[in-house]
Amino acid sequence: MFICGVDMMIKRVLLFYGINLLITLFFAIIFGGVLGSIKGNELILGMFVTMGVQLSLFVTTLIYRKKYHEKINYNYSLNKYIILTIIIPIIIYLISIYILSLLNVIYVPTKYRGMIFFISIITTIIGSISEEIGWRGTLLPIFEKKYTQFVSSIFVGLFWGLWHFFKISTVGVLGYLIFIPSIIMYSVLISYIYNKSNRSMLNPIFFHSFINICSILLIYKRECIQFYIISFIVSLVVIIITCLLDKDYFKLKR
Repeated sequence: MFICGVDMMIKRVLLFYGINLLITLFFAIIFGGVLGSIKGNELILGMFVTMGVQLSLFVTTLIYRKKYHEKINYNYSLNKYIILTIIIPIIIYLISIYILSLLNVIYVPTKYRGMIFFISIITTIIGSISEEIGWRGTLLPIFEKKYTQFVSSIFVGLFWGLWHFFKISTVGVLGYLIFIPSIIMYSVLISYIYNKSNRSMLNPIFFHSFINICSILLIYKRECIQFYIISFIVSLVVIIITCLLDKDYFKLKR
């Protein structure tokens, strides 16, 4: 029965991820092609292309639910953990960019200002909603059928990181491979708060949004291998501290 259950879980994971990759590529071609042919502010056009790709998770979730006849009512309650979804990503980024500056990676003022910054906030929130409905809202429960919440969050982080394959064009293959572990750390933290808050979707959406906003404001033109390594270490320290405070959650086996 266990083997049968694992096989079913694998099939669901591969179906979800396979559909998502196809839709991601399709949306990248459509949004990139259409918006790329429009003359205008490159930052704004880039934000809409990114948001378009992020919407692939929402579409994938709809297809997956229809396939398995699943109806999920998400919890969007506001709770005390919302503070952590704001504070933790900001702290991680502030510490990371401080260490980055010590390595002589000079701060570059962001060009996301005024109306462009406002538009980036909107596209970031919409994209984060779509991604979190897919990663935490759909893929995480699939893994949790056979694994602990902690282990499941690692698997989700792995798939989430691999999904960012477009980063190869900006940071290279090595940068992409080092980026993935840092995303796994974020997945563990986001999933922890998500589970502790009675699975309120507001928390992963806020956390995800603040990660992206911090990236826009604090590491503009400085997203590099050094940053990925530093943010990985800082996030790992946060996870270790959390583990010491809540050992029961970080179980490897049921």
